[in-house]
Amino acid sequence: MATEDTLDGVAANWVARIDRRPLTQHEQQELQDWLDADIRHKGVFLRSQAIWHATDRAKLLYSPTLSLPQRTHMPSRRAFFSTAVAASVAAFFVPTKSSEASTYYSTHKNILKCQITKQRQIILDCATQVKDKSEQTSLVVGRCFITDTQRCVKMHTTRFLLDGSLLVAKGPSYESAVVIAGTAVLHGQKLGERKRLTPGVQVTTTPQGKLHFSNLDQETLDRWTAWTQGQVSLATETLSEAADIFNRYNQKQLVPSFRLADMRLSGLFDLNRPDVFASAVKAILGGHVREDTHHIFLE
Repeated sequence: MATEDTLDGVAANWVARIDRRPLTQHEQQELQDWLDADIRHKGVFLRSQAIWHATDRAKLLYSPTLSLPQRTHMPSRRAFFSTAVAASVAAFFVPTKSSEASTYYSTHKNILKCQITKQRQIILDCATQVKDKSEQTSLVVGRCFITDTQRCVKMHTTRFLLDGSLLVAKGPSYESAVVIAGTAVLHGQKLGERKRLTPGVQVTTTPQGKLHFSNLDQETLDRWTAWTQGQVSLATETLSEAADIFNRYNQKQLVPSFRLADMRLSGLFDLNRPDVFASAVKAILGGHVREDTHHIFLE
């Protein structure tokens, strides 16, 4: 049985603290010092985090749908992944029928960066689930950014052989993938069907199961991947649409007034700082900002 004095107890205490709220700067340094003090600490910490993820995954699997609500009040886990160095690959391991271990990554209101190997990186957007194996990465739901060479990336109806970077998204009735860098070979339903995709090419699966191809310019690619750097790039969105984006990632929710809802503000903003965005609205659009415990009202 783990007590607060054992390594398991200390690790469990850190995991529980991170789950409740973001760590302060002092606490982050305290955790980092503890992780660096003994190589065993990182292993124990990873094990505690994996158990926590496994419990959370069981809750997700109990849900009648894999679609995760975009507006919840679940505690943020961003602090853990920014402080626990090697623990950024915290996951839930499940052996498959072929005895190969699968790693399940799951996020809620946070972005998770997983550096699997030197060349392979997976970045999960909020409300995303990914199943990862040695030769294949499968997107279950949500959106993720994958960088690797000779990697199979799979969704429900589409499969790619990636040699570069690919942004993939999957919802209840659609699938979408766009090549950000390098190439990706799209495999068709019939044996031998292949199509080589270059940067900017997007393929979307319609609800009817048909493939639609389009081309995106570099500016659009930069805007679409800004979230992987913890940023949001606004250009054509209304304040109402911008608020929806910020609210996916933050506990404190932006609420634009009827007067401001259809106004637009372009620029690059920190996804984790809705207060800074609110200040920009006040300074540029002449709005007023009012706050309570859970909301920032733009009036």
